[in-house]
Amino acid sequence: MSDSNKKSRILGILIIVALIVIIGIFTLPEIFHNNKNNNPLITDSSQVKKDSNKKTDTNFLKAVISDEDTNVRIIRVSEKSDLDINYQIDAQAGKSVRRVFTGRRINIAVIGVDARLGTRSKRADANHVISILIDQGIVEITSIPRDTPADAGMPDTSGQNKLTILHATKGQKGYYDEIARIAGLDKIHYYVEVGFSQAMGIIELFGFKDPRSTLQVLRSRKGLGGDDYQRCYNQGQFMRQLMLRHFNKFTGFFGDILLRGGLALVNTNINYDKAKEIITKLNDKGFPKSDTAVIVRVRPPITLNYKVYDFTNPEIISQLEKRIERFNDTNGEVDSTTGEVVHTSYKVAPRLWNEINKSIKDTSKNCPRVVGNLSAYFEQRAWLQVTDKKDREKIREQICILLYTAYTKMKKYDKAEEVRIVLESEKKVFSVPLQ
Repeated sequence: MSDSNKKSRILGILIIVALIVIIGIFTLPEIFHNNKNNNPLITDSSQVKKDSNKKTDTNFLKAVISDEDTNVRIIRVSEKSDLDINYQIDAQAGKSVRRVFTGRRINIAVIGVDARLGTRSKRADANHVISILIDQGIVEITSIPRDTPADAGMPDTSGQNKLTILHATKGQKGYYDEIARIAGLDKIHYYVEVGFSQAMGIIELFGFKDPRSTLQVLRSRKGLGGDDYQRCYNQGQFMRQLMLRHFNKFTGFFGDILLRGGLALVNTNINYDKAKEIITKLNDKGFPKSDTAVIVRVRPPITLNYKVYDFTNPEIISQLEKRIERFNDTNGEVDSTTGEVVHTSYKVAPRLWNEINKSIKDTSKNCPRVVGNLSAYFEQRAWLQVTDKKDREKIREQICILLYTAYTKMKKYDKAEEVRIVLESEKKVFSVPLQ
């Protein structure tokens, strides 16, 4: 083939290719617009035709088309075990809701003091107000984080002007005035104060098999997220769930035993008659008519999705405890006030037996020393931290007998009677099944 013929042939091929490209540029958009079934980026997988001559890149389709329900918030957990911990979101607890009520209201402060074993420290580790709307048969629980800013009379640079410290520095009245202000209430009418041991006793009384683990979950500040806010909300929810589940027990056959025993476990200015009156009035109103008969709110309000755990479910308590332990193994849980690592395990029984043995020697000669040695343990009901129930009963018996004897010899008969009532009431209340 001559050179001229070759050049002519090549030129012809180039012209044909150029025409094909030009035609394609103008016609391909029409093809894609008018033939949806040929579109590889369709958003409806049902429109994909089964064409044996055409392969579809399904991985690409998955990448560009979401298979998630956009109405559901997806949370990708770090560990598989976290999938089994069920909770709901309380959309109201973190909102600033203005409520006005002109009817009767009974406000009871519930304080958990962070006194170490055998001491009388009065730092307020848990702060709640139970408001009973007596005419409506409704209960409001206002939970307040312990580190809420408050004038505790400390230097401005100390970082100690917060509610937990105010309880120790300004006494009961100053503390009650402050929590009433934070909760938006006019006054506090009554109080219930518990320490670590008493809280364990109450938890056990309500049927929890492992009170120490349950209390660890309720006291955890970092392990479940949400810091002090989620923690105080957890405590408020725990009380709410107990009320809804067990209120009828206090109006039933064993009601009086439970009520007297419960009052004996705590430090309070509510006497039996007043407590009975409140329970009777709530019962007359049909309390609790529904789950909404008890609400929990957190003050001061912040925007936070509060997790609602079912604390009546032992399996959830166990899973939460494991989560906290994993957190503590990595980070440790530090008390924001003292800077110390939080511990929830003490060798209580040996320490109490040591104090008992010392006091036995002093009974005949130095009754004030017996009172000095044992009264703080008695006020805390420290024996409730002893897990072996037989050992616990022996320790309780010994402490109460020694104190009763010492107070009697000192002619402090009212104190001796108080010890006797606590001993007898506690014996009875733990004999009542509360499942």
